Amino acid sequence: TITCTEIYNEIVAAHRRGVRVRVVTDDDKQDDRGSKTMSLKSQGIEVRNDGDLSHMHHKFAIIDGCVLINGSFNWTRSAVLNNRENVVISSDPYLIQAFNHEFGSLWTAFRYNR
Repeated sequence: TITCTEIYNEIVAAHRRGVRVRVVTDDDKQDDRGSKTMSLKSQGIEVRNDGDLSHMHHKFAIIDGCVLINGSFNWTRSAVLNNRENVVISSDPYLIQAFNHEFGSLWTAFRYNR
């Protein structure tokens, strides 16, 4: 889930600029204290959850189809301030294509989970 206000604000700002933003999250975590998931939805951002007993543990973003952000970094306040996390930012077309395919698969699989 997203609990970091600064990340949330940037996602909303991108949406308001006309960028298509889509989020897949974990159904169990979307209702956690501090989660911004419902607020993203109220801003008109497309959000789907996994609706599954297992956890959605992916943590990646694809920016404009040409930048991949991926790693252990949870998009939470705790990750920003406390945790030992890693994040890789890549423009490798092969990686971007692979993650884009994975996102598309998740988006399709969770089409009824909103």
